[in-house]
Amino acid sequence: MKRNSDPNPGAPLSAPVPRTDSVLVVFLSSLIFSFAHWQALARYWVINDDVRQQIFWMQQWRDGRLFPGDLLTDYARAYVPWGVKGLYRLASLGLDPLTFSKWLAGLLFVLLGWLLFRIGCRLGSRRLAWFTAGVYWLMPFFLENLSGGLARAFAAPLLAFFCLSWLAASPWGLGLALLLQALFIPYIFLVGAGATALAWLAGRRGHRAAPAWINWGHLLIIAAGAGLVLLMNHRFSAAGFGPLVSAADMAGRPEFTARGRFAILPGPSFLWELISPWEYIAPFPEGGIMGGVLGVAVLLGVAVWGGRRLNWQHLKVRLQPFCYLLLASVFLYFLARVFLLKLFVPDRYLIYTLNLCYCLGLALCLEGALGRRAWPRGLAVAAVALVVVLSGLRLQGVELYDYSTYRPLYAALAQTPKNALIAGHPNLMDNVVTFGKRPALATFELAHPWSKGYWEKIRPRLEEFFSAYYASDPRVVRDFCRKYGISYLVVDDRHFTPQFLAGGGFPVPFNQPPGKETTEMRERVTCPFFAPFDQQIQGLVQNRRNFVLLNQDLFPGLVVDEHQRLLDMRPPPPAPASSGG
Repeated sequence: MKRNSDPNPGAPLSAPVPRTDSVLVVFLSSLIFSFAHWQALARYWVINDDVRQQIFWMQQWRDGRLFPGDLLTDYARAYVPWGVKGLYRLASLGLDPLTFSKWLAGLLFVLLGWLLFRIGCRLGSRRLAWFTAGVYWLMPFFLENLSGGLARAFAAPLLAFFCLSWLAASPWGLGLALLLQALFIPYIFLVGAGATALAWLAGRRGHRAAPAWINWGHLLIIAAGAGLVLLMNHRFSAAGFGPLVSAADMAGRPEFTARGRFAILPGPSFLWELISPWEYIAPFPEGGIMGGVLGVAVLLGVAVWGGRRLNWQHLKVRLQPFCYLLLASVFLYFLARVFLLKLFVPDRYLIYTLNLCYCLGLALCLEGALGRRAWPRGLAVAAVALVVVLSGLRLQGVELYDYSTYRPLYAALAQTPKNALIAGHPNLMDNVVTFGKRPALATFELAHPWSKGYWEKIRPRLEEFFSAYYASDPRVVRDFCRKYGISYLVVDDRHFTPQFLAGGGFPVPFNQPPGKETTEMRERVTCPFFAPFDQQIQGLVQNRRNFVLLNQDLFPGLVVDEHQRLLDMRPPPPAPASSGG
């Protein structure tokens, strides 16, 4: 991948931007993140909800006695990409994985801000770079997906790194970006690989806009990355968790609809995919329908006015990486819709590229609309300060939830053996594995019906758990616990109330109305559970009130709080053999 002396005659050079600007962008990004996610940084119990799905099991790296021989741990370990696991494994030498997930989100937020600032420099000017950073700070989409430090948190930063390397005509940077995508976020690797392959083909056909420095070396990197992705998928299936379901497998099954675990069917229209990001670009969450519509009107007006004043001929070559990324994203999106779930969820191929392009497009149009005249220094400083304040306020608590409500339960579980298998309502068990650090029979977050082999193991667990949890016969409960080797059973009387059993979305915990100051930090869950288990539960209950697990004479246990009890379901030790006299 040798760099040509003139890799692309139209390639832009960096705008003359003081180095202190980059330092200031890093500082301001750190400041915004610290303010927005201060509660997570300061409180152990405040995390992104999906940490309970992908990161919880990594705590065994700091304590090898956690989660021994656990199905859910083995499954989560199998589908988390190698790059993410390697990074967390290294970090676990000094930090708890839950804590590291919060700091990693901040590091990636700062990195993405710096990358977008440098892209703005490459695209145009110092002012465009600051506009790009400002639009990025004000868009909740990015922090929403960075929160938790999960695999998806690497999507936008690695796409931005890919684009910056392209704009800098750096063959090695582009190759590194592709390899990192393959290791950390495989479906984004397909987008980057597709864009690179399209550019290479365009160059072979003599297309003037194609960079001449994309060569066979990049195709070899794409082949290596594809090999890594295929090997990961093979290991996933070989472990008995795959393959992924097909469209035919999902037909007529409610768990794949809005009532189920994840709404895959029916798929949204392509037009909706294009316009849905504006729900969060415009101030709909803050200003309601009227405020959002007004925001869209203003932004579109600025975009049209600014777009007309831009020199598109001058920008044509500079925008080529984004054009190729969009082409690859749209192609993969429709391919994923044809081969539904075989290439993962279709919108994943589109949303990151689309929001990245919206961010840069708005920055370009804002600069065009405001003209080329330099701003007075005081006005520029005031504008940046205002954007920083508004960004911190808008991003406050984005994708964070407070799970401190169940601290008494975590304390009770800490007194149990570390290999004790815990059963309880799956909506609650996500917190048990994450903060209680005990293996669970089944959880909501890891109830994945799209993994065929895994679902064949988990679905019976869920069905039999609900049959026992809402049973009227104590033998059903004891037989269930004996069959699965349940050590402790968590009973929460709120799960037996008519309101809970009737169904709907409830803020956790279920006995408290959402307070104005805490609504955004409280998780909402589907009750009594997602389809088709909701119908199973309602069929079991049938307006019944005599639930055997609420009978404390038959099932005494440790009282955790006013609603929860921890039942010891281990078989009694055998009586000592009597010695003959």
